[in-house]
Amino acid sequence: MKLACVVFAACASAPPPAPPPPPAPWRLPAGWKDEVIPFPLEFAPQLAHRGVEELRFAPGFLDDKAAARWSYAFAWRLEDPAVLDAPALEAELTAYFRGILGAVDGDKHRLEPAQITVKVAPDLAITAHLIDTFHDAAPVEVTGKARRIACGGGAVWTFVLAPAESPVRSELDALVREVTCGQPVHSSRR
Repeated sequence: MKLACVVFAACASAPPPAPPPPPAPWRLPAGWKDEVIPFPLEFAPQLAHRGVEELRFAPGFLDDKAAARWSYAFAWRLEDPAVLDAPALEAELTAYFRGILGAVDGDKHRLEPAQITVKVAPDLAITAHLIDTFHDAAPVEVTGKARRIACGGGAVWTFVLAPAESPVRSELDALVREVTCGQPVHSSRR
């Protein structure tokens, strides 16, 4: 009986364990660019989410002669659970790309909505036919993958998109594997 009291007293007087450290922000590789955009997205207000979009652009993302042209990763850090099957995600990404590329095109009128097509397979593999309205409106074919992480009452969706021949695809894949719930949002643009 005395031993149980000694053990209990020792346990009762031990300090509580320290809380785990907060997660680090999502890494921005050297030479890459980033951006943070709040939801609802100005260019795609029909996407009914709250939260932020974090983007990581490979060097040369908008250089039409760069090997890593149109190679990027992004995360939607959402307050809602955003449980989306392949058809729902396909519709959201189609609205997303039509919105952003239409906003960039502005009054040049080079973009027809039907020119933007996004296909999402049941395993969340993505193929997209886009139009480069940042430059000469040439077609751009990108492929990639989406992933959803449940975060309490919210979710994080990660995306990798790049042309098939992109030399940074493995780096993009590694980068999105670093995305976790609870990471503080950080942007180098201040």
